[in-house]
Amino acid sequence: MSFGSAIAAIVSQRNNRRKRTSQLERYAEKTGAKHGKLSEHDKLSKEELSKLGEKIKTENNNKRQRVVAFTAIIMIIVISIFMYFMF
Repeated sequence: MSFGSAIAAIVSQRNNRRKRTSQLERYAEKTGAKHGKLSEHDKLSKEELSKLGEKIKTENNNKRQRVVAFTAIIMIIVISIFMYFMF
């Protein structure tokens, strides 16, 4: 029994397999972000970290409020259309 052709098929599939990149790598390619460890000048002080944390929290809160408002408006429109056609 010869398994040479089976091995060749497996090797061919392995070599032709798509290169999978993580979302982090794709993001880094698009934005030009760097990978690797932080150097000494990249580290933030506690005050800067707290300011950054607050900034991120406020941005997330604003995004959430926009989504809730948009969803509420859409729901009001859908309900009003439903009520119009029902009555």
